[in-house]
Amino acid sequence: MSMRTLIAAACAALALCGPCRADSLTDMNARNAKLPDYKALHTKIDNFSKPMMWLFVGDSITHGCMHTRTERNFVEHWMEIVKWEYGPKPGTRKDDIVINTGVSGETATGFLPNAKWRLGQFKPDVVFIKFGINDANKIGDVEKFKKDLTSIVGMVRKAKAIPVLQVPMLTTDGQAKRPAYAEAVRAVADKEKCLLVDHAAHWKEASGSDTAKAEWMNNTLHPNALGHRIMAYTIARELGIQPKNSPTLKLPTP
Repeated sequence: MSMRTLIAAACAALALCGPCRADSLTDMNARNAKLPDYKALHTKIDNFSKPMMWLFVGDSITHGCMHTRTERNFVEHWMEIVKWEYGPKPGTRKDDIVINTGVSGETATGFLPNAKWRLGQFKPDVVFIKFGINDANKIGDVEKFKKDLTSIVGMVRKAKAIPVLQVPMLTTDGQAKRPAYAEAVRAVADKEKCLLVDHAAHWKEASGSDTAKAEWMNNTLHPNALGHRIMAYTIARELGIQPKNSPTLKLPTP
């Protein structure tokens, strides 16, 4: 099955959610829009005379290793959106820098001793943070996860950057602990008044269940290229960064 066919099938599945999907994305955008960081983010990105640095930290899904089968991962899609598609003409923000320091198998706990290398050496404007799946599988202490995630948010703010927390997408193995970790990310985002991208909520509405759609996944835990494109789409919608006529965001219809 071609990638175009897979994307078309995904669009058909999303369409089944109808207004439900749109309301969810709109509601999260409305939630984010109330925060000072949302205004700060849009002030920065709409200042076309000053380049931005976008930093992504996280696990193998952020890294995008292997499971996209040589296609773009969601970080690379985001680079296309901001460096080429956003602005009054293509390439308006061509000098933006997008850095991906995601590491396969990483947890929030494991990130902390490596934070100087993966975060501290840069001067980012925005930092996307995505942990939780490995934390649930390897550590299994949700309170520690919340504490470590809060510490990472603090580091980002100390670096004078805008933190964006991401709720990991669904998996297909029914991870028993995953929902608790999803709620933990949401709780930290609310407590710290962080921007939030809720991949899990979007995927749940699209699939109609607590497990990911198989055609969005390469294995039980990792999205395939289609899943990564859906993730980029969710980020753009929930942060209100939607370039007009964006090829990345205009998923083909069946």
